[in-house]
Amino acid sequence: MTDRTAGLPRRARYAIYSELLILAVFIALCAAYLIVVQHNPVRYTFDEARDRLDGRGWYGVEQNGSFTYRWSAGSAEARLPLRHKSRRTYVITLTAQSLHPEGPQPIRFLLNDRLLTEVTPDREARTYRFLLAPAGGDAGMRFGFSTRPFRPADDNRDLGLLVSRLVIQPTPALDWILAFGAPVGLMVLWGSIRRRAARRPALAVVAIHTLALMTAATLYRPTALPCTWFAFPTLTAAALSVFIAQATPARIGLAALTALVGYSGVIWPLAFTDDAFISFHYARNLVAGHGLVFNPGERVEGYTNFLWTMLAALTIRLGGDPVFWGYAAGIVIGLAITLVSYRIAVPLIGPGWGLAATLLVASSQSLLVYTARGAGMETGFFTLLILLGCGMYLSAYRTRRSQRYLFAGAIFALAALTRPEGVMVFGLTVGHVLLVAMVGGSNARESRIDNVRTAMRSALPLIISFLVLFAPYFAWRWQYYGDLLPNTFYAKTGGGAQQWLRGLDYAVDFALIFGGPLLLFAAAAPLAAFADRSSRNQWHAALTTPTGYLWLICTAYTAYIISIGGDHFPGERFFAPIIPLLAILIVTGLSALTLSALARRAPRLAYATATVAVAIAAWLGLNRGEALEQRVIGNDESVWIWADLGLWLNRNTPPDASVAAAGIGAIAYYSQRETIDLHGLTDRHIARVAVEGMGSGPAGHEKRDPEYVLNVRKPTYIPRFWEDYFGGAAVLQQQYELITIRTDRGDDLQLWRRLPTAP
Repeated sequence: MTDRTAGLPRRARYAIYSELLILAVFIALCAAYLIVVQHNPVRYTFDEARDRLDGRGWYGVEQNGSFTYRWSAGSAEARLPLRHKSRRTYVITLTAQSLHPEGPQPIRFLLNDRLLTEVTPDREARTYRFLLAPAGGDAGMRFGFSTRPFRPADDNRDLGLLVSRLVIQPTPALDWILAFGAPVGLMVLWGSIRRRAARRPALAVVAIHTLALMTAATLYRPTALPCTWFAFPTLTAAALSVFIAQATPARIGLAALTALVGYSGVIWPLAFTDDAFISFHYARNLVAGHGLVFNPGERVEGYTNFLWTMLAALTIRLGGDPVFWGYAAGIVIGLAITLVSYRIAVPLIGPGWGLAATLLVASSQSLLVYTARGAGMETGFFTLLILLGCGMYLSAYRTRRSQRYLFAGAIFALAALTRPEGVMVFGLTVGHVLLVAMVGGSNARESRIDNVRTAMRSALPLIISFLVLFAPYFAWRWQYYGDLLPNTFYAKTGGGAQQWLRGLDYAVDFALIFGGPLLLFAAAAPLAAFADRSSRNQWHAALTTPTGYLWLICTAYTAYIISIGGDHFPGERFFAPIIPLLAILIVTGLSALTLSALARRAPRLAYATATVAVAIAAWLGLNRGEALEQRVIGNDESVWIWADLGLWLNRNTPPDASVAAAGIGAIAYYSQRETIDLHGLTDRHIARVAVEGMGSGPAGHEKRDPEYVLNVRKPTYIPRFWEDYFGGAAVLQQQYELITIRTDRGDDLQLWRRLPTAP
């Protein structure tokens, strides 16, 4: 074997060997750490804040000197806090004693309500250990026990066992793909970077991702995705970042931002939304041959994300789980948005400022919640398509190539197939093409009509490519559903001034957490190029620039959001599609400030001030506080409670049963029963009901007609937590009886079941 370093100067050989040695240290350190972490899996207990067990039938923590314990009721259980489908074996360690005055009572140990064993304990504390695997499917794992309780004379509680220790821990199991694949991924990452960058930047990127991998492995808890599904898309994005960024600092910074986005689902909890299941249910019915409907036989367009629903249908048709792939797609989409944001920003504001804009994008929880942290909705996909469409149009604007106008129109058509707002963005883009053509081509020799004709010729490729894809779809949906607009539009709008005020409040909430005062720079960004000269048509000329185009999109989109009253999801979801564009505008305004006459007197101070401002805005966007996290986690918990209810209905009711619900997605998807939407998203009648004070309540939850639901739709079941919709128990008990069910995850839920004698 020939030594390729032969003939090189001694210093050069030393540099090569040093680089390879450092790389080997990083890879070996990462591999060793991943193996150690996996051999020391997380322990779930009642006491640790992060890995606390969920349970029922337990009293509070008590202490007798240094001895800490908890009393149980006669029946108690501990439930792992996460839904996971890992096929791992679990070890349960329980130290308890029975202090029943009549002597130790038999204890029945249970796994998901199934008997494991029955023992009679001693008077002294005894440690019990169980080796078991979690239940299959979505049930998770619940470990419980029951015993005969007693009530002391000085205590009004029914006491079962005195428990001093309860630990549930998976047995060590090595994920070979992660433990050895991730270090290989680091090596590939280094190789791809080294072809385009110098030694130190390549090692810096590898060091960042080595640390990120080790941190992610430490923070990872069993969830919907294995840790591998976070690691490899992130490493791939880091490798791509080197080809997208040219400047060395930008390459390192962009690679670091991919780590932040890729592992955000590990740093913060993953969360799914109920509305994602609405699309999945439409997709499942399509695959099953019922058509693109929510309830078979009812053609109601209760979704606004056709292309996303078709992708879900393809996933189901191929035998995949749309929930799993919804989580995985969110990570890939989040990483793609990060890279594309930088790619679009650089030609406008340069690599350094482009990285600053990308930092604002990557640190926005409003975007992360709907991409890399799950959600399962079309929001991230739509954001990516809008970003790609705008980027392709700006590229066509610079090069004047008609082929790129064709591509831009096709991308905007895909965006319009994903969300109706895509039509608006396309229309604004066409308007910008016409404006640019008319302003740029106008002169004294040409008439206004000639200018318009010139402008139309410029916009024609964009319009044609859009209509080729969108027009057939629009004709089909109009014929299939019979409505010009989706049913959700009628269900969520109609509030007038109150709706606009709610939308304005929604926009203010978003402004406070994304940029805050920095949005003033975004508002003035189109004038940046004209800051040092006067012009009678300054704004007119400013709008024809690329920055003016982005400003036009963001302004019109914000006005649209205000007009429809926002929505009820956490993180101001409707603003997510324009967050990358707003970030570019903010940084464009800041960059203009640093070039101003005042900044030229103290350039270092100007740059430092702008850098600190962006860093603070990014920090505030990333750390939005407990309120947002509680809403996200609470929504996720509700979704899986409704999913469990749906599974119970599927297993315990006849196929012709029906259920009325305000959260319809997970219940319908898992129950496969007729589901009546109490707020009309999938019900044509309720969506068109006139409601007094429309626009003053939660968006999308204002339309209602309880008499129609009870007397026309006549649901078989109504979950009790929505009984207030009908006026309370006093109204329902005339036609329904109250029953209690127990779901696979151990939740006791109450349902109103329609009486056989009800009319």
